[in-house]
Formats: sequence, structure tokens, C-alpha cells
Amino acid sequence: MTNTAEPIELSPANTAFSELTPHYGGMCCEAAAFCLSENGHSNPVDASLRGCSSSTAQLAWLPPSTKAIATYRDRDVAAENGAYAVAIALLNKTHGYQVVERSAKGTGFDFWLGKAKGALPFSEMVRLEVSGIFDGRLRVSARLSQKLKQMNPTDATATGFAIVAEFSGPIVAVGEKEVSSGHK
Repeated sequence: MTNTAEPIELSPANTAFSELTPHYGGMCCEAAAFCLSENGHSNPVDASLRGCSSSTAQLAWLPPSTKAIATYRDRDVAAENGAYAVAIALLNKTHGYQVVERSAKGTGFDFWLGKAKGALPFSEMVRLEVSGIFDGRLRVSARLSQKLKQMNPTDATATGFAIVAEFSGPIVAVGEKEVSSGHK
């Protein structure tokens, strides 16, 4: 992954979210903004990247409203939804992926991502599994390992990324899985 000079925008206007409904993309971005703001970060903030060629990425967000703060009081749910926004926006900025669709439960991953190519809707499809941690820097590596293992049953279908976004650091840990011909 390459470092980008411009901040990664956690906004529903970001084209990374264009295949999601504006409400869902907006909710994920709003949850990320809540988590970053509640952890006292200035806007934008440098996030530490793990598992990437770059060591940092700047995250920028719209300040959460009073209603948003009341909406996301369950910090675990906010962190999970906010992590979706961080992961999707990061892979869009660094690899050009966009969300294609939400994956069904039981697949071991959360989203299908792809690249828009000419007349074809998407190509280079990849799997994305995401986890969010509101405050818990010491749990990031273990959670990333868990998420990579969770993807094992579908390793023969496509390359995959597991991303853990921890909001107190903030830290974004990325793991990549290649397509395999057999299960591990």
C-alpha cells in the first residue's frame, strides 16, 4: 500500500461508498467520526498503519452532531460500523477498490470489493473482513489474526483483506490473504 498526501475522507460523499445506500455509508462514516472524536483526536489525525508499505495515513471526518453522539453510545457497535468506513476508504485510496456488495452471514467476510472498469461493472474482486475496537491497542494483533483465520473457508474464492481499526491510537492493521487452492 502506498502513502497518500491527501487525507482519507470518512464521508459518504467518498466514491468508495458509492455502491452502498447513502444512509448506510453515511452511518458508517458517522460512527467512525464518533469514535475518533470521543477518543479526543484532532481532525484530521494520523493513524498508525500496520501491515502496509506506509507507516501512517491521515483520516479526516465530519464532526459528529449531538444526535450522532446520542446515537452511538454503544461504543462496540460504533467501533464496528466505524471500522467499515475506515477499511473501505483506506482500500479505495490505496488500491482503488470500491464496495460492490455486503456479504451474507456465514461467508467469513463482510464485503465484496472491486475496481470499476469501463463497461464492466467491476473487476479484480476481493473479500474484506473488518473489525473495530473503540479502545484497546493491545488487542489489535490478536484480533487481526482471528479475522484472517475466519476467512479460511472462502480462501479459494478470491484474495482477501482483513482490517482491524482501533480508534484510540488510532491504529489500522491490515492483513492480506492470497487465493488458495485448498483450505488451511
